[in-house]
Order: sequence, then structure tokens, then C-alpha cells
Amino acid sequence: MKFLIFMLVVLFASVTLALAVMHDPGYVLIARAPWSMEMPLTVFAVSLILGFGAVYFVVRASIRLWNTPRDVTQWRQRQRTGRAREALVHGLISLSEGSWEKAEKQLLADIGHSKTSSINYLAAAFVAQAQGSTEKRDEYLALAHRSAPEHALATGMAQAQLQILAHQNERAVATLSQLRTMEPKHPRVLGLLAQTYRELHDWESLANVIPELRKYKALTAPDIDALELEARRELLMLALPSGAASVLKQAWNAIPHHLRRNPDLVAIYARHLIAQGAMDEAEGLLAIAINNGWNEDLVRLYGQTQGTNPAAQLETAEGWLATQSDSPVLLLTLGRLAARSKLLDQAREYLEKSILLRGPAEAYQELAGLLEQRGEHEKALEYYRHALELYGGGDRSVARRVAENPYSSRRGNPGSLSHNGG
Repeated sequence: MKFLIFMLVVLFASVTLALAVMHDPGYVLIARAPWSMEMPLTVFAVSLILGFGAVYFVVRASIRLWNTPRDVTQWRQRQRTGRAREALVHGLISLSEGSWEKAEKQLLADIGHSKTSSINYLAAAFVAQAQGSTEKRDEYLALAHRSAPEHALATGMAQAQLQILAHQNERAVATLSQLRTMEPKHPRVLGLLAQTYRELHDWESLANVIPELRKYKALTAPDIDALELEARRELLMLALPSGAASVLKQAWNAIPHHLRRNPDLVAIYARHLIAQGAMDEAEGLLAIAINNGWNEDLVRLYGQTQGTNPAAQLETAEGWLATQSDSPVLLLTLGRLAARSKLLDQAREYLEKSILLRGPAEAYQELAGLLEQRGEHEKALEYYRHALELYGGGDRSVARRVAENPYSSRRGNPGSLSHNGG
């Protein structure tokens, strides 16, 4: 419809112009002595249009002819760039298929004409490492950096990940530390650095990077919590020289407050305190931790802590019976503490209850030792033997007692022991 209207308008304008020309065609006079030229206006207009077209054509053709070498060069460059792009695509496909030699050849084809040569070199570095050639890998990485220095972070990240995959963790730390200097807030750099510290068992460095992992959300919160707990646990488990109480205290104070209530860390610290002879401090630490949250490993340690006031220790532990009366570990601890307080009958009662509740092997050993102390050697021997039968004889001191005891040929029922026996 629009085209029909346009044609009608053109036709109307043409007819109107033709009628006007027929009525008064006009003329054009061009004079320059001694010549003059006169022609109808319509002829002049047509000649002017044709002349302008001819000049435009000549000028345009001259320009195209002049630019022909440049156009040919650009055409060739486009062809080579296209081939380089196709080579990159085919190379990446071969890489994903595991065709290493084919992928390397394709990735390096026409790379001089590629606008993404850094990507070609990075992919070639992955291929080289897959073939076991770390030297060639490093060469490709250097070429990638040289071809695109503005993408140093991406190249460095690829280099660090390749080093981690090749178990070159020390080199990976050096690479990541350099990247951290460039981009101190980059989450991926911090995450890889933490991973590498963990692989190297560099617990102190891992602990130091934890705050930045949290601040910049480099990992999920549960993963960061697990890393922090592992780092602090390993640092606290480091062997300490005798008398190094100040070093131990410093290591404990370095632990964040929210982790000092963790049962695993409290247990490790308490064992160190016990080994250093700081019994009262260990006893106080364990009592507070157990009151904050029941943990049988800590209860067991509490019974092994030889504080200066065993009666007070026993009273504290007996307070836990109100809610944990069926805990064989608590009964074992109470038996140990009662024995240290010279309450042998009470100790015996606690240990027998622990055994009836299928308590740990230490309950049998503690009761056997108590019976030996009271001169009930035969029954003591039976408890030693019973502990060995149930738990595989893991305690060599118990095995030695059984082997050396002259009553080792007799057997009885440990569960039938009475309070007035012996």
C-alpha cells in the first residue's frame, strides 16, 4: 500500500514537472568572450547530473585502486584470524577429548595471527602438563604472560592451579603469594593459598590467612570453620619441650575465643598441661568445659588429672551424676578419683558399676589394680585377663602382669566380685 502511494506521488510530480517544462522550458546562457552557449534548462540539468556522476565514479574508482594493497592485506589477515580461531576451537575440543598431541598441534597453528594467543598458550600449558612436560608447560605459561601482560592475574591463576595439580606446592605458594600482592582481596587466590598451606601442613600460615578467608568470603563458612579448627588443632598438638609452659600458654591464647570451648582443642590443651605438670590448671579447664557441654573424652581426662585436692575433684565429678548416672566413663573417673582420695570401697563400687555398664578397658585395669592393692590377687588377675580378652590386650603393662602372675592358670567370673571378698 505504501509503495502504491509512493508511486502515485512520483507519477503526479513527474506529470506536473513535465507540464511546467512544456509551458515554460526556460534556458541557460553561458557566456565568456568570445564564446557563448545557450541550452534548455532541462538539458543543462541532465548534463549537470551526468557530469557529477561521472566525476564521482572516477574519484571513487581512483580511491579504491589506491587502497587495493591495503584491502588485500586486511582480507588476508581476516582469513588467517579465522583459521586461527578455528584452530583454537578444534584444539580445545581435542584437549577435552584427551588427544594431547593433536590438541597441542592445533592450539599452536596460526597462533601468530590469533587475537587470543594467550588463551592458546594457556590451553597448551594444560596439554603439556598432561603429557608430563612441566618444562614445556612453564614455557607456554611464560609466552601467555608475554602475549597478554594485562591479563597477568588470569595467567598466574592458571599457573598456580597447574602447579597444585602437579603437587608442586612450594612453587604454588610462591606463585599465589605474588598474586596476593597484586590482588590482596581476590577470593580465589586466598582460597587456593589456604588449600596449598593445608597440603604443606603449614598450619601457622593457614591460621594466619583464616581472617581474610572470612572477610572476603573466599570459601563457604563451614569450610572455613573446618580449616580453622584443623589448623588450631595441629598447632596445639605440636610437641613441646619439657617446661615450656609459657610456649603452651601462648599457643592456647592465640586460639580465637569461639574455639576455646571446642572439646577437641580443650582435650589437646589439657593433655599438654598434664604432661607439663600443670594439674590444677588442667583440672579447672576440664571442669569448666564439661559444665559447658558434656563430653566423655574430657570426663576421662578429668579422672587422669592429679590435682592437689582430689577430694574436691571427686565432689565436682559426683555433681555430674545427677544427669549422667548411666555414663560408664564418668563412673570410671569417679572410681579413679575415689581411689586417689583413699576411699577404696567407694572406688570399688564406682568401678564395678562402670564394668556392669560395659565400661572401657581401663575400668577393668583400675579395678584389678585396686584389688591388688587390697591383696586380692586372684580376682585382680581375673580382671586383667578379662580386659585382655575383651579388648585384645592393647595395654602391655596389663599383659606383663598376667604373664608374671602365678595364678594365670585359674579363671573366674569377674562379674561375681563382692565387696567383702579377700
